[in-house]
Amino acid sequence: MAAETETTGAVPATESVDLAGAVALMGSLAEQGKPDGEQADAGNAAEEGGDTEAVDIGDLAEGEEGDAAEGEESEQQDEGEAEGAEAAPEFWSAEDKAAWAKVPPELRPTIAKYEQQRVQFVNEKARESAAVRAQATEEVQKANATIDQAAQWWAQAGPALQQAFADKWSGVNWSELAEKNPAEWARLNQMRQDEAVLLTEANRRGQADIEARNQRAEQAFQQVRQAEHAKVAAKLSDHFGTPEKATKTYDELGKFLFSKGIPADRINQIHEAPIIEIALKAMLYEQARTKASTVTNPGAANISAKQTPTRVAPGPAARTGNRFSDAARQVGERFRKSGGNSIADAAELIRLNGL
Repeated sequence: MAAETETTGAVPATESVDLAGAVALMGSLAEQGKPDGEQADAGNAAEEGGDTEAVDIGDLAEGEEGDAAEGEESEQQDEGEAEGAEAAPEFWSAEDKAAWAKVPPELRPTIAKYEQQRVQFVNEKARESAAVRAQATEEVQKANATIDQAAQWWAQAGPALQQAFADKWSGVNWSELAEKNPAEWARLNQMRQDEAVLLTEANRRGQADIEARNQRAEQAFQQVRQAEHAKVAAKLSDHFGTPEKATKTYDELGKFLFSKGIPADRINQIHEAPIIEIALKAMLYEQARTKASTVTNPGAANISAKQTPTRVAPGPAARTGNRFSDAARQVGERFRKSGGNSIADAAELIRLNGL
């Protein structure tokens, strides 16, 4: 009991101790059974290295947790690779996937590895091709821009250069110069011919650039027109859904717009889907209004109401003319056929004739 009392007094109880304090506490408890000299040395060592031991323990715990996490990730990666090796690639066809099921399990990882390498190779080549195409497209655009600038320059400067050439040599009297100074005539004439050749070649190149620019502009315009036509064909299929419907509708729209005073060249340039839709609605509205006016406006091309026919009594159709004359004629024919012997026909003839 005395020893227990001394121990309790040497190490006071604490409600909460941090990691460094716990290490120091464990060291003091272990040193109680040693001689005084050893206890002092151990206490000094504990004071000097307590913090280091605490950090080492924390680092050790963190290292163990990191190793455990890396182990789990490695296991998950191995499981994912195993599953990938077990299953056929998603982009394979149904027939290839069915053939994959017949491959021995020990060969599937190898096949999957080379399949992955093949996909990576194809993707890399596709990226390289895309880069080459992009570079080529950029170079073509630069070349086209240069040609467009040259065409624009020649369209502006060409007529001026030709006029300057004509003005330069128009004041020379070639006949007189040939008589008085043949050498000077030959020199100036050669100069004029050289300038004419240069001007002709420049004009040829300028016209070629202008034609190339116009062709590209026309191609771009046709592409835009096709894209806009696809929009109206999808939205207004009743009028543009088939080539026949589209041709008929465009023809009607052209005539409608021309009747409104729009020039033909401007009509041929209309290709925007919203403008075509607006023009179509305007044309259909005017057509509907014209049809409605023929019904609501009496002065328009209305069909007059037919007169109600008179009531016709049933029976055989009555013959036109004098019915009494026809009856007398019939009775007279019967009387003549009887040779005048029919008293009844004779009496009827007297009655009909009013005798």
